[in-house]
Amino acid sequence: MPFYNGTLFQIDRTEMMRYAGMNPRAKEFPKNAIEDAVTEALALSTPKGIWQIWPYIPRKGLINSPSPLTLQGNSILNHLKTSVSVAVIAVTLGDEIEKASDRHFKEGHYVQGLLLDAAATAATEHIADQVNDYIKKKLAPSGQKTTWRFSPGYGDWAVTQQRELCRIIGADQIGIQVTDFSMLYPRKSVSAIIGISSCPQPKQGIACRHCRLLTCPFRET
Repeated sequence: MPFYNGTLFQIDRTEMMRYAGMNPRAKEFPKNAIEDAVTEALALSTPKGIWQIWPYIPRKGLINSPSPLTLQGNSILNHLKTSVSVAVIAVTLGDEIEKASDRHFKEGHYVQGLLLDAAATAATEHIADQVNDYIKKKLAPSGQKTTWRFSPGYGDWAVTQQRELCRIIGADQIGIQVTDFSMLYPRKSVSAIIGISSCPQPKQGIACRHCRLLTCPFRET
């Protein structure tokens, strides 16, 4: 499996505040608290990624990996309907940043804990985007096109398939485990599929438009 050792030089403050449940222009948090959280997140993050490309049979929804995986859910099947292969990816920031956030909360430093957790979430998405972009650029010279990344839990793609996805990619090699409730640990981790074909692909949509959880506090309209 190819590994990806990501770099994290900055964190998108707008995304960070959205994950904190705040309007980016709101003034509830002093600027120095936001910058302290960003600095702490950058210092504690240890970005890692792993990925692999396999043939894909769209009419069966089958990833032809050594242990074949049949995808379930109209959302993911539609997302990959023109794909002839897929890249399965997993990324993580490690668990130190999560421990620090939990420590802030336990010590009663709720603002620091909230902002650090939000900064870590934004950073995780950024690293996943890095891997997505790396694969896209790697395939471009051969004329292959990629879809935007799609994760278990989007639309009607059951999050329970996350365990199988992580198994075929060997996500444990970068420290990612899947809990009994199909959540990733460390929490600041992402698994996803990127479709690959010779057909032009639509520009990335907003993932929230494909999700049925209308009450999600992070939802974009």
